[in-house]
Amino acid sequence: MSKKIVFIIVMVVLLAAMGFTLTMLRRETPVVSTLSDLPPVEYIINYWGDEFGGLASVTIYNEKGEFSVVPGDPPAIPGWESLIPSTYPLTRILDVCTGLISQGLVVEEEVDLSIYGLDQVRAQAEIKTNRGDGTTLYIGNEAPDKSSVYVRLEGSSQVHRAGKWDIDNLLQGIFDLVDKEISPQLASDDSGSFEFSEISLGGTVRPDGLIRVVPITEEMSSRSRISDLYRLISPVETALNLDKGLPILQTIPGIQADSVIARVYGPDDLARYGLDNPYSTAAISGTLGQGFALRASSPDANGNVYIFREGSELVYQVAASKFSWLTVTWWDLMKKMIILPFIDSVARVEVISPQRQVAFDLSGEEDELKVESGGTVLNTDDFRKYYQTLIGAIYDEYSEERIPAGAQPVLEIVYHYRDGQTPDRVSFYASSSRRVLSTLNGRRPFYTYLAYVEWVLNDLDQVLQGKKVQPYL
Repeated sequence: MSKKIVFIIVMVVLLAAMGFTLTMLRRETPVVSTLSDLPPVEYIINYWGDEFGGLASVTIYNEKGEFSVVPGDPPAIPGWESLIPSTYPLTRILDVCTGLISQGLVVEEEVDLSIYGLDQVRAQAEIKTNRGDGTTLYIGNEAPDKSSVYVRLEGSSQVHRAGKWDIDNLLQGIFDLVDKEISPQLASDDSGSFEFSEISLGGTVRPDGLIRVVPITEEMSSRSRISDLYRLISPVETALNLDKGLPILQTIPGIQADSVIARVYGPDDLARYGLDNPYSTAAISGTLGQGFALRASSPDANGNVYIFREGSELVYQVAASKFSWLTVTWWDLMKKMIILPFIDSVARVEVISPQRQVAFDLSGEEDELKVESGGTVLNTDDFRKYYQTLIGAIYDEYSEERIPAGAQPVLEIVYHYRDGQTPDRVSFYASSSRRVLSTLNGRRPFYTYLAYVEWVLNDLDQVLQGKKVQPYL
């Protein structure tokens, strides 16, 4: 065997031996760290143990004010028990002041405390135990690592770093801990619409008086208004606009504050925030015994308003831009369609002008609907299109103008119902700027464009002659 072959065989054997050795080494059980291998925990505050009898109280002083936390089940702030909904931050404050772990000793001897913000501290926590002793924790600046804060104990020259996540609890004010829900959510039906028995909007911003909205009840409803679900009953009586008005009202429940400003102890506190004679008010009576009433101030220079819920003890601050209901008017909320009688509920509809009076008599329903005028049977499909024009009357603009005494309408549309209900009369009176004053059953008038009146009268002869017409809308 040549020396070259022998050398190759020897190298292969050596490499195999090395691989086996490495494999065996990897199979050895690794060293497992135990608690005894970990560095010892250094406490800045350590009141764990029965010998201290537990904490009696912690009193926080910071730029936001002063308050005390006492242990219990749950822990509480004396005098604020009903206003603190979450006990977690209070539990954290007590835990931190029972055992605060050091993130590192910074200095051990007397130094210039201003270096660490401990000459004029940001906050301090006065801790008292049931044994009668205690200490005070002073809180300085945030450390350069952004995750810790400089602290020291009363009577000690040592400066430690404490975890920012622990110290943040001691920098809160009492208003950071209270419930920021201004108005509760109300029960809703399967469609997601909340249930109420009445919504009212008022305040000095509404000189016309209280806006009142109620659901349509069986007693109030009629087949001539089948599309109405809610109705304004003050200061005007008309249907609520479901597309524009209802979404505004749906923002009144479930309001969350941006911040809590003050606690109310009496009328003077309300007056301080412009809430004694409020700029705007909103109240909801719930169908399930739920309900609430809100007061809102006028927006300040920063676009914020103060809010107070009747029966509560807090004044809240919220951006006015979040309140679509703050200055909304009844005109904004109301349905602009004057009336929408269902054609199968109408026995007769009259179109009256100073020159003529035409009546259309209706019988049958749906595909069997029959329309006659002056003894002549009309084409039903053509009349349906004309009927769409008749019910297409809209309040186009708000009006302060009133109908002059003795004025005669330029057009009236009268709906007589098959079930004997009182007829509904839509009247239009001459005005200016290509507008007419329109009113339902003699109620408050609004502007409608003159083009609508002209359309109704121009198509009247067309439909009587059996000619094709197109709806106004």
